[in-house]
Amino acid sequence: MLIKQKEIFDPSLKIQLQKYVYDIIGVIQDVHNELPQGMPEFLYQEALMIALEQSGIKGIKEYQHHPVFRGHVMDSYLKMDLMIPRERGNVIIECKAIENLSSKEYQQLFSYMLGTGFPIGMLVNFHAYPKVVIHKFYYDRSDNTITAF
Repeated sequence: MLIKQKEIFDPSLKIQLQKYVYDIIGVIQDVHNELPQGMPEFLYQEALMIALEQSGIKGIKEYQHHPVFRGHVMDSYLKMDLMIPRERGNVIIECKAIENLSSKEYQQLFSYMLGTGFPIGMLVNFHAYPKVVIHKFYYDRSDNTITAF
């Protein structure tokens, strides 16, 4: 799998991407502020789904994507914590409730982005204190790069 960091990231694109997920980030922060630290990951996922819906943001919990290999849709699937369908590209949210994020968690999100072609991925660690940790990534299919923004 080829993942490279862009050396130059268009500032106007970065602003557009930040605006694209601004409302989602607000909901994530609300969930982090309302649920106590130390809860299991699945509770944060469910609370986030409820809060998104109450905010008017449609999402799909435990979204399943069946990859295509050599023209055949595979029976196996990628299962993401949350997927938010958006007009200009779907957003994947991977929720964690762990002490520290490792390369394993980033690789999981990047695999989902590459496997689906969805342009935005967010890795959220609810275990962090005092603020939730949110890492946002943009996948550019034209040059097969994933870049933090």
